Amino acid sequence: MNQQEIEHIIQQPHFQKIIQEADFYFLKGQQALNKWLELEVSDQMREDLIRLSSDYNQFLEITEINPEIDKIKDLLFEIIAYCDNRAKDKSKYNQYDDDRILADASVRMGNWVEGLVKFKFKHAEITGKSIINAFSYLLSPQDNCTILSENHRQMVSVNLLKQEYSASTFINELKSFFSKYELKPLNPDNYTYLISSLVYSFRQEWVEEVIGLMASDGTGWQEDATYLEPSFEGLILWNSKKPSGGQKTLNFLKDKIKEGQSFPLYYSSKGQVDYKANIIDFAISQKELSEKNWETKSVKHFHSKFEDYKDDKKKAYIIFLAESIEKISPKPITDFKFFGKFSKPTQDNLSPIKEIENDEVVIKTELTMTKKYSNKPLNQILFGPPGTGKTYHTVNEALQIIGLDFSGLSRAQIKHEFDKKLKEGQIVFSTFHQSMSYEEFIEGIKPIEPEKEGEEIIYRVEPGIFKKLSIEAAFDIAKFRKSKETAEALDFSNLYDMFIEEVQEKLINDEEVELKTKSGGTVLIDSISQQGNIIIKHHNGTRSYTVSKARLAKLQAAIESLDSVSNINDEFREVIGGSNSSAYWSVLNAIKEITKRVNGKVEEKAYTYSDKVEVVKKMTKEDFITVKGKNYVLIIDEINRGNVSQIFGELITLIEADKRLGKDEALEVSLPYSKEKFGVPPNLYIIGTMNTADRSVEALDTALRRRFSFTEMPPRYDLSGLDYEFAGVKGFEILRKINRRIEKLLDRDHLIGHSYFLLNEEEKKNPEPKLLDSFYRNIIPLLQEYFFGDYAKIGAVLGNGFVYMENENDQADFATGYENEDFAEKDIFQIIDYRSEQPGNQYIQTEMSFEMAIRLLMNQTLTD
Repeated sequence: MNQQEIEHIIQQPHFQKIIQEADFYFLKGQQALNKWLELEVSDQMREDLIRLSSDYNQFLEITEINPEIDKIKDLLFEIIAYCDNRAKDKSKYNQYDDDRILADASVRMGNWVEGLVKFKFKHAEITGKSIINAFSYLLSPQDNCTILSENHRQMVSVNLLKQEYSASTFINELKSFFSKYELKPLNPDNYTYLISSLVYSFRQEWVEEVIGLMASDGTGWQEDATYLEPSFEGLILWNSKKPSGGQKTLNFLKDKIKEGQSFPLYYSSKGQVDYKANIIDFAISQKELSEKNWETKSVKHFHSKFEDYKDDKKKAYIIFLAESIEKISPKPITDFKFFGKFSKPTQDNLSPIKEIENDEVVIKTELTMTKKYSNKPLNQILFGPPGTGKTYHTVNEALQIIGLDFSGLSRAQIKHEFDKKLKEGQIVFSTFHQSMSYEEFIEGIKPIEPEKEGEEIIYRVEPGIFKKLSIEAAFDIAKFRKSKETAEALDFSNLYDMFIEEVQEKLINDEEVELKTKSGGTVLIDSISQQGNIIIKHHNGTRSYTVSKARLAKLQAAIESLDSVSNINDEFREVIGGSNSSAYWSVLNAIKEITKRVNGKVEEKAYTYSDKVEVVKKMTKEDFITVKGKNYVLIIDEINRGNVSQIFGELITLIEADKRLGKDEALEVSLPYSKEKFGVPPNLYIIGTMNTADRSVEALDTALRRRFSFTEMPPRYDLSGLDYEFAGVKGFEILRKINRRIEKLLDRDHLIGHSYFLLNEEEKKNPEPKLLDSFYRNIIPLLQEYFFGDYAKIGAVLGNGFVYMENENDQADFATGYENEDFAEKDIFQIIDYRSEQPGNQYIQTEMSFEMAIRLLMNQTLTD
């Protein structure tokens, strides 16, 4: 961390927002906490709150039948929503548009509630320093900071400030450390939040902790455990191995429990993580188990004796009390960073996690083709005039299709979830345009940039966005089916990659890599190509032979035992066509030797696109019949602007519901470039948007019309954002008046969308600035386009207050050869611009204004 780095990072929007904020950045949180502390309650209510706060579940039950306590709950939840990013119903209670919070504290809601009650009534000591640090900061921000965790404060002191930690002097030491950078926010109350945010921006310089654990377990028992009956408050999980890192790891986790926090226990399988348990306590001995008093809770699978936690093969080393197990959107193991020298878990090992690159989205419903989504058309187009929210609506529609429940979330949070799904590849967004081609959408031959300077550019068949997404969707079904063919294909892919890694390491060290041939001789591996293929050559030979992963996979699937092959040329040629059979035999034999060495247990990995293609090729009709897995969504914005016949090509038929893979009328086509068979899986949805005011709509392909469900999105007049008053009328009335005139003069395809008139609560207090801007930046330009510059018609829509007709007698002399009478009947119109900074306001009539122009539009009589 140095001056240059600090100057660079504080230019980011988040930091500029802190610096420029005139009020205390968490003023609403401060006000809510003060409101709680100043709230007068009866002695009986005080006793009730103290009693209930120690039992969070009972507290929630009472709020449902006691309105007074329910009001208090809302106030407490609002305070917590400003303190912790993991707060329950944060989007509902946090009153900031950007959902700003003090920290990602991960403190359990019950501990927050109990802490607030203790903080108010002073009847007991608060458990967890993070809680008291949060409250202290809100009440006195200049004397505290938003580094809430005591563990983090200690690490900051030792690793960043380079001194022993002292709770009483920490804030002053932190201020002193940053004083040399001369950071000056507009409001001094925001200084400690600013420097706390900077500390976390450079967390790699000071943090080294265990935030959770990961186990390797793909047996699938977690699916049933995700449902916890209402009568249980938690469930028991156990593991037969101690966490890697021993006591040091356990100490980190114990500190979290003391802070009132939970920590995650992830379960991985085949290179990805699908489940997360929220651990709220643990024990590693009978003594610790007896001290926990877990038997007083309703805990599923609880036994009082440590020795009772076992199965036929192993017994428990560590027992976890979990609040729940959740299915999460699949995450590659590569997103997780492990503590110290430890790596991803194998078998029953527990690996300590220190960092997660992308936070997960909990899947609250099973992502299958359930009845809930059976009425969603596979192919749909949202159509309507500009400004009616077609693209806006695709976000909600896509999230509903993939099964995410976003009820109660703010628009910012919904968009955040959408962006995460875009990043994960479950949703793909594309915009059609005149240059969009089949090669971009399905597949085509494209140049591949060489890895090293000087190497030749190569060309190969590359998939387009639609083919890629189809493969991803089909592969997800294959993972759920877990057929023998799928498992074998994935295992071989893992073995091949393991083999490549070993070979590359030897080649880097200038070691000779020799393989046995069928005849008893040997060949050499010369190199690994850019495409990951193996280049083979004979000793002292000049000719080389390429061995591809795809062809090897076909041989692996077709030939059970290499020892049974008598004539490799004929038998291999039957499977993969013309090739150097000896080279293929040598590599396949070497890979099978790896299988023996690892005893059939293959290291987990994240699968490449090529791996997925090979798996999908082996899928049968039965694999697609019972569709299980995630739904995938392709959004095509402005679908009518592309040449649909050219872009979709032969696939226009395959997207029909009854032509999808697994259906009785399923179809596959042979693609022109790759020559591979291709079909569209039943869990791939297509959402298109179409602007009816666009003249390219007229050329919309008839075949496309037949295969899509069309949903009209007309202007809406019932939205709360239109319920404001200006010029004596409501916003929705102005919009309706304009649209009625447009429909009479033109048609309903060219109406004006409601989005141009929507105002938020703050803008409703003074609607004129936003309306004025919208009229001249959006509405009038649209009308100019609609009526091809016929200002007389624009005047018929907007009225005399917006369009001015010049007097022909004021015109300058015409060019030689023309007489004035030739133009006697031509009227000249000008748009009146009421924006003060625009030169067009020269046409404003005496004592006219934007508000008066709106009154004329609404046929009101102007009075002095």
